[in-house]
Amino acid sequence: MEDGGPLTVGVYDEPELVVRGIDGMLARHWSSIEVLDIESDAEEAVVDVLVCDPVGRTVSVEEYLEKIATITVAPLFVFTWTLRPSTVSRCVATGARGFMSKAATAGDLAAAVHAVHRGETVSPDPDALTGTPHGKAELSARETEVLGLICRGMSNLEIADHLFVSVNSVKTYVRQVYQKIEVNRRAQAVAWGLEHGY
Repeated sequence: MEDGGPLTVGVYDEPELVVRGIDGMLARHWSSIEVLDIESDAEEAVVDVLVCDPVGRTVSVEEYLEKIATITVAPLFVFTWTLRPSTVSRCVATGARGFMSKAATAGDLAAAVHAVHRGETVSPDPDALTGTPHGKAELSARETEVLGLICRGMSNLEIADHLFVSVNSVKTYVRQVYQKIEVNRRAQAVAWGLEHGY
């Protein structure tokens, strides 16, 4: 996988766990790689590729990516749990050069980052995105968002704060999600979500 040269990858506005995870995954494939934690208030990001997750933020995917594009000339690589066809197309239409699920293997992530660094565009195979986006369960947009936030490790209170809704509303969405994906516990919901691209 190595191309012989150093590579600097920025990880924008993600928790330390995600930054270290990406660093560890990519370090398996490059001996000269540097992964930088880029804070959301950064004014400039001098990197070769900038990894970000615009899904589930307080602004739209488009606004989030457009903001990031003002601080770097590097290609944007979306690394998220969501593989909904509409999200993929919105990100690519807004200028993302790469799009991959956080359920990807280290090898797949390294290959995709390498391809984006070479100037290619990487996104999921359209055949893998046809039909119901996340398996047999037909979740509403809000239920999809709640499940994605559960998979990111958020509590019901944190989800309520993030979505600007009451905790009781979140509990209702969680119950609906559990029923539709046929699970009884949060850990099962996370496992199901990860398996289905959240």
